[in-house]
Amino acid sequence: MVRSILLVMAYGIIPLATSSTALPTQYLPIWGGGGGSGFTRSCGTGKVLTGLQYRVGLVVDAVGVLCRPVQSDGTLGSQTTVGSLAGGGNGTASAQSCPSGQVVVGALIIFGSFVDGIHLRCHAWNASARTFGSTTVKNLYIGADGIRPGGNQEGNGCEARTQPAIGIRGRASALVDAIGFFCDEP
Repeated sequence: MVRSILLVMAYGIIPLATSSTALPTQYLPIWGGGGGSGFTRSCGTGKVLTGLQYRVGLVVDAVGVLCRPVQSDGTLGSQTTVGSLAGGGNGTASAQSCPSGQVVVGALIIFGSFVDGIHLRCHAWNASARTFGSTTVKNLYIGADGIRPGGNQEGNGCEARTQPAIGIRGRASALVDAIGFFCDEP
């Protein structure tokens, strides 16, 4: 430590980096029941999370990711599925996506022993700045139609506006037991 102080005194304040540095990946909490085996579904390098594919009955039976690549000019490309669903094969298959030009930045998870529902939060994507906006533009509900289960509700979101959601993680078996998101630069 004394050597560091002497170097600063001798050379002045030296910036450690002249360009912006990437932040570490932000792992949001996993909410839900305690069962199931761990899973991770990532959009992959250069892509952002823009929705979820899923199977749902009375609870969320299975879940997977829908992603868009970030083009060289910062705009979002065409949406694709990446990887398989985590969870079981029961329930009705469907998908929910943020409107064009928006990305997922967090969610409200409704849960008990299993994940009962997910409210995705979509924010506008600023292509030139490669950041998401500060306000929710669209909420998407993933769960059984007409059923708004009780239980616990916990929400969280990506903190740095340069880091939208890029994937999900959690625990699943025949149902989705628990789920959380992770955020990073695309």
